Amino acid sequence: MSISYRIISTFDETSTTRQFIVAFLTVTTLLYYLYQWLLPKPVPGIACNSMATKSLFGDAPSMIKEVSVTGEFRVWCAKQVKQMNSPICQVFIRPFSKPWILLADFRESKDILMRRREFDKSSFLAQGMACMGSFHGIYPTGDKFRSNRYLIQDLMTTTFLNNHAGPAIYDKALEVMRLFKLKMDLANGRPFSVKKDFEYASLDVMLEFGFGKNWIHTATGPQVEILSKIGASNVKLDALDQSVKFPMVPIVDFLKSVYEAPDIVEKTINAIMPKLQTWWWSKQSWHKKIFEEKERIIKEQVAVGLKHYRSGHIQTGIEHMLSREGTRAEKEGREPNFGSEVFRDEVFGDIVGGHHTTSGAMMWLAKYLTDLPQIQTELRLVLFETLLAAKEENRVFTLEEIRRANIPYLDAVIEEMLRINAVTVTREALCDTTILGCPIKKGTQVFFVSNGPGFLSPSLPVDGSKRSSTSLEAKINATWDETLDLTIFNPERWLVRKNTGDGLSADEVDFDGAAGPQLVFGLGRRACWGRRLAYMEMKVMIAML
Repeated sequence: MSISYRIISTFDETSTTRQFIVAFLTVTTLLYYLYQWLLPKPVPGIACNSMATKSLFGDAPSMIKEVSVTGEFRVWCAKQVKQMNSPICQVFIRPFSKPWILLADFRESKDILMRRREFDKSSFLAQGMACMGSFHGIYPTGDKFRSNRYLIQDLMTTTFLNNHAGPAIYDKALEVMRLFKLKMDLANGRPFSVKKDFEYASLDVMLEFGFGKNWIHTATGPQVEILSKIGASNVKLDALDQSVKFPMVPIVDFLKSVYEAPDIVEKTINAIMPKLQTWWWSKQSWHKKIFEEKERIIKEQVAVGLKHYRSGHIQTGIEHMLSREGTRAEKEGREPNFGSEVFRDEVFGDIVGGHHTTSGAMMWLAKYLTDLPQIQTELRLVLFETLLAAKEENRVFTLEEIRRANIPYLDAVIEEMLRINAVTVTREALCDTTILGCPIKKGTQVFFVSNGPGFLSPSLPVDGSKRSSTSLEAKINATWDETLDLTIFNPERWLVRKNTGDGLSADEVDFDGAAGPQLVFGLGRRACWGRRLAYMEMKVMIAML
């Protein structure tokens, strides 16, 4: 009996072990196939990092490591293009998603942005900008986008820029000149940072752009006031090569909201799961404070603007928007919706966008002109030669003098700065299509790399037969000499000589904005709405300083 029991017991143990082994092998096999299924799936014919295709996280660890140090996603993109040595390549950033396409060919990028309607606003960027609400920049090209753009249509006209935005920029440039003079006197030959100064100045310009004199708080004014009241003994001076730190006056809460919003957008765009991050941050007290303050202040400004609009006084950005809504409502036979969140979100988005991008551009201009004194000297000579009356009368240039003057070299300095520091423009495929003969699935994000081949290094060769028909039919320009060092800051790339001389005045050179590749403001129907304002601000500020 005991022998029989041991035999049965042994049999049961053997059977259990066998079942366990079979189950283990089955689960292991299923997990292996699941893992293989979840791995990044490269698009055939497009270059990629082979190691990234063997990891569930793809290229994300490499990107996060780079961006966490530099804060520059565009730099990482250019490195991938260089590493793969291909005008079109793919990277795997978000797990279990389509690869992102990096296109490093200006001719094809221009064609997609200007002529190919199967590409539109990137949902990748729209998700990152979700906190901006009903701002036109988050929408694909459709009814909502066109409705918002209708409201702000007057704000980039020559009349509005010259009569409202221009004077605001000029007044702020005078204030920045005074601030810099105070800092120079107190620093006594030592360097000092101008980062906050340009950020605050651009912030003030955009607030006046939207609110005019209805808004009384500024970011720059209090900084001028505090420095005008302190003496040299109140400023700590170290060695001559050590930067001087000056006291700063805190800005009011609404200005903080405008100042901090771009950081939220940028971090959300770079997040692996932007929707989750947006949801989580929206629950945080600091996030609520930013956007509650935005709502409170802009509601107040809309109310003030509405009073002015109804009294026939239309001057500020908000007042023009209210006028547009009134006109549209009358045509459509309905009551105007002046309380719509669209007004608040659109104004806030325009202020945030204009402040963030232009202040960054101003800082780069200041850096290049400081690092390259020869170019600074040449620009100053050209300005004095062109605006001779101001030089002879020993006074600052007037707004009208700057606005009306033809100064090709100043235009070239600005354009060269923009070329070297262009942001990466993004679009999304609306249907299955192709780029350079490669299949692109609907929903694929395409990044136009504007700091790599064709921009900061020679273009990569492309098989002409693989270009789109619209690209082949389009006129080719932007064909400057790529054998020259494209990483060097050289404004003369954008100038065309009228004669054999070597001067830089308008009598001797013309500015050619199409002389080389440029994508900083995008192209086509989704090009940057505020580019005319940005150019005006940069031109006036740099000429004055």
